[in-house]
Amino acid sequence: MSALAALGRTLADSADRESWLNVHDKVIGSSTAGKFAKASSVETYVRQILEPRTFHGNASTESGNRWEPMLLAWAGADPNSLLIHHPDNERFGATVDGTRRVGEGFAIVETKAKHNKVVTGPTPYEVRQLAWQLFTIPEADHAEWIWGELIQRDGEWTLRRDPQTLVFHRTHPAIVAATCLIVPIAHDVLAALGAVPVLEGAPF
Repeated sequence: MSALAALGRTLADSADRESWLNVHDKVIGSSTAGKFAKASSVETYVRQILEPRTFHGNASTESGNRWEPMLLAWAGADPNSLLIHHPDNERFGATVDGTRRVGEGFAIVETKAKHNKVVTGPTPYEVRQLAWQLFTIPEADHAEWIWGELIQRDGEWTLRRDPQTLVFHRTHPAIVAATCLIVPIAHDVLAALGAVPVLEGAPF
């Protein structure tokens, strides 16, 4: 049993894509929480959640999906497909890329494929994603952000250098600041969504 399955808070498994999407649309996940940059923009975030979703990926997304398993393997991490909810709120959730055993516990592992970029660390959006994952899964010891810098060579994407890793503990100033920002916004967004009539097949 995986470290996350053992928590007993699984909402869905992305291996069953249709049921996962149905549940995921009713949960504030890390991709949504990562957008929570301003406390004054709750109405905007609610509107974005309720609007039909039209983005289904692009070439960079497909390339990232191909490289994610390789980056996880390089890190010695187990891939994850489970949507896990917060201990106290089933509408706060996260599907992390993977986990890695650390002593008696585990770390969250998040991977990113960066195309034609030299990267020194996560963007503010990605920091907020990490903060949300650590908030949603308090049992995790820390988060590891692993990225590969990809360049095209002979028409194929290849690593410019070995994958790189940054470790983010809960006490990291960027994580603390992001958590203090996004968690109150998430509660406000959830409260606002609760006041919106729920239509069959619609998020929330």
